[in-house]
Amino acid sequence: MDIKDVAIVVLAAGNARRFGSDKLMADLDGKPLGVRAAAQMGQLDAAAHIAVCQPDAAITPHYLKLGYTIAENRHAERGLSGSLHLAVEAAAQTEAQGLLILLADMPFVELAHVAALIAASNGEILASSDGKQSMPPAIFPRDSWSRLLKAEGDAGARHILLNASTRTAPEGSLRDIDTPDDLAASKALPLGLDRSS
Repeated sequence: MDIKDVAIVVLAAGNARRFGSDKLMADLDGKPLGVRAAAQMGQLDAAAHIAVCQPDAAITPHYLKLGYTIAENRHAERGLSGSLHLAVEAAAQTEAQGLLILLADMPFVELAHVAALIAASNGEILASSDGKQSMPPAIFPRDSWSRLLKAEGDAGARHILLNASTRTAPEGSLRDIDTPDDLAASKALPLGLDRSS
């Protein structure tokens, strides 16, 4: 699939209960954790760049500065599925034929991996893999978006990705940050990643 036919959506509306504070604004190498992956993906000439955020979220101005359109999630308590629904609704307003879902708390996702994921997509759902399980970033062709609208609760698209084709990401690049300990460990143990970007 051509990158110009893809809407890139960053899901950034979680409540971060396990982190204990505004996780996405936590400092990671001088930048808010939640903008690192989004900043990289902003370099791709996609059909649209969209961020799903809670109203008045501190991270929102950072996404706007990167050129993202904001889709407000006023019901974050509904879980990840609510953000997925908003992602689909926002992408449906564009000409995009594919929807690339990225989680804001996965700051080490590499631009080259996402570009390769999109290029490898040939009309089927394609997920990333850490060698053990399927996970975002994942690309969904337009004819699969109705399945995302059926997602419920906080599991998001997990059940859809279980049987999806996958492309293995570079080691360590799919780590997510759920707790302050995760963040500390990520700072202490870089796995050959470009932490300056």
